[in-house]
Amino acid sequence: MKKLLGLSVITAVLLSGCGEVQISINKDQDVESKEVVSNKNDNEKVELMNDGSESEEVTDADKQKAILQFINEEIYKVAEYEVVAFQSLASVSGVNYTDDPTVYNELTSNTIPAYEKALKEAKGIEAEIPELEVMTDRIVTATQTFYDALILEKKAIEDQDEGLINQSNAKIEEYYKLVEAYHSDMRLLAEKYDVTYDLNEPKQNVEEL
Repeated sequence: MKKLLGLSVITAVLLSGCGEVQISINKDQDVESKEVVSNKNDNEKVELMNDGSESEEVTDADKQKAILQFINEEIYKVAEYEVVAFQSLASVSGVNYTDDPTVYNELTSNTIPAYEKALKEAKGIEAEIPELEVMTDRIVTATQTFYDALILEKKAIEDQDEGLINQSNAKIEEYYKLVEAYHSDMRLLAEKYDVTYDLNEPKQNVEEL
């Protein structure tokens, strides 16, 4: 039976842009932000969303932190489960492929359960600022697409249907395009708020800002 296309080179593409973002804040803006915070009660939190409209008190520094938290925490949770699923799938695909029963067992026992958790995390993301709502939708769509590819692969093995294999491959290609679009749009959003979206730099904690 035809093997799943490209699985030998599958990588955690969400993780490649996750937890590896630098923040560059304008110094004058940072001072202004600190002055605003100093006038608040220590226990009061700035509301980033208010009845669907952006709060007047939300500064660019607040948005920078929201973007960083989105990538380093929310997306990271999704990507962690993706890594598990991708490694599981790669262990029986490509050069590691032996037979369909082995692939099926790995899919049902490890790959799909791990990716179900990734999809659940993606659907649980709540955008703290309106600008991140589109990014959230992209992640949900991408993870749902890859999950659908896994289910199609499982069904293809059960039915020995090469047509379903082709559909699964098409879903995987669609997934990569969706994630690529996410990274592209996220980079543009980051630049808008003086965030350097560097995929090679170490993770920076929100509390460091």
